Amino acid sequence: MRLTLAILAAGRSQRFGRPKQLEPVGPNSESLFEYTVYDAIRLGCDRVVFVLPPHGKDFIQAAITNRLARSIPIEFISQDLKDVPCGFQLPPERCKPWGTAHAVLALRNVVQEPFLLANADDFYGPQGIRSLAYRIRTAASADDPSHFLVGYEVQSTSISSKRGVNRGLCKIDEALTLEQLEEIFDVREIDGVFLGYKRNGEEIMIPSNGLCSMNLWAFQSSIFECLAEEFVRFQEYSDNLVKSEFLLSQTVSQLISTARANVQIVPTSDRAIGLTHPADLASVKSALRLAVANGDYPDDLGTWFSERSERCS
Repeated sequence: MRLTLAILAAGRSQRFGRPKQLEPVGPNSESLFEYTVYDAIRLGCDRVVFVLPPHGKDFIQAAITNRLARSIPIEFISQDLKDVPCGFQLPPERCKPWGTAHAVLALRNVVQEPFLLANADDFYGPQGIRSLAYRIRTAASADDPSHFLVGYEVQSTSISSKRGVNRGLCKIDEALTLEQLEEIFDVREIDGVFLGYKRNGEEIMIPSNGLCSMNLWAFQSSIFECLAEEFVRFQEYSDNLVKSEFLLSQTVSQLISTARANVQIVPTSDRAIGLTHPADLASVKSALRLAVANGDYPDDLGTWFSERSERCS
């Protein structure tokens, strides 16, 4: 079965201050996406598709191509603000991207098979991606339409007391079926307690072992038709099309609530480390050094990609 890895790299990195998808954080200046690509190649992925911002695309594309060499077929697409349903009038004041669900929808013309989805600015560890690849292949062979999401314990997702982050909080049943994915904002750890805010501003305390999304998915291609329908609905009912975001967490929850999608949670004991603020750099670099020391990844991924490229040529 053909399997694609899609990497979302279209974020504007406003809080980080520079393109964090290219930030050199590994022992030999590797970027975070390289670790995800390494895991995907070892699991038999056939190609990688990057979703890039329309502005600065050429620079980012050149940097990615240089790092991965010819180790795996690579494609690039843009998350275009103008990529909207026919007849929709784009608000002239709108300048920010439509959001993560729209970024996934941008893949619809180049991906027709099951695919893994990851962020370019997160480190996921090897276990979750390995489990996802197994589950989506098993589902495809059994004609099971389920999608899959890796669930990380909140306490294992690098949350600090000073810099808030967003997390998609998972509500699941006894069979690990996802019932709801709620976006929680400005999550911080205060005196050992994880606190954040719901969309309506209500403060919420999150169990440390509660499962959350770090945007590591395995989707069937059927997700595109569902996202297209929801994007139309989002634009029809949004009360602020200049600022509102079409978020993947909210959209998947809507699809679940209307029985148009079934999502199974794949728990993992791995830690997920993300780049949101410049102050995150130290913890990210430390986590990568530990992963390399444990033997999960080569010391120099650039050399590994180059050697694979030579073998494949």
